[in-house]
Amino acid sequence: MVKCINCPKHINKKNPGLQCSKCGKWLHASCASISIDQLTALSATEAVDWKCKACVGSQKPKRLSYIIPDPDEDDGKTSEAEGSITAASGRTMDNKMLQLVLQQLRTEIRNIIREELQQALKFYSDKIDEYSVKINNYETNVKTLEKQCIDLKNNLKILILNVVY
Repeated sequence: MVKCINCPKHINKKNPGLQCSKCGKWLHASCASISIDQLTALSATEAVDWKCKACVGSQKPKRLSYIIPDPDEDDGKTSEAEGSITAASGRTMDNKMLQLVLQQLRTEIRNIIREELQQALKFYSDKIDEYSVKINNYETNVKTLEKQCIDLKNNLKILILNVVY
């Protein structure tokens, strides 16, 4: 487990944090004055160069690592700057915009899943129809064979009677 450099507590999903891209030290999001929403947005954004206060001004970025909370475990705490963050590229991501993008992704995924399920359902429905036709053909053939068998038995009886008499 990783400890925060600002306090003695460990960084985990209940107490999330982020790593400085310069020195590699970890801070809780709350110790770095970053809201949970901002931390989540930072973790979802590529090319973000976050540095701790001790390393501010350094130019050599390093890939960030994150420990973020599960979305279901939101503690409801937010900072004054809730809803927006500034990335290294200078862009500001609005929380509502992030929610809109997530909603669009969910909708697109649902549509893809629905389409795939419909295709699978059509495929299996066609297979069931195909097997139903085959079963009907087999039943017809079996009835024909049963009639032929009865005819052969009757012919055999007639032949036996003719031979005996």
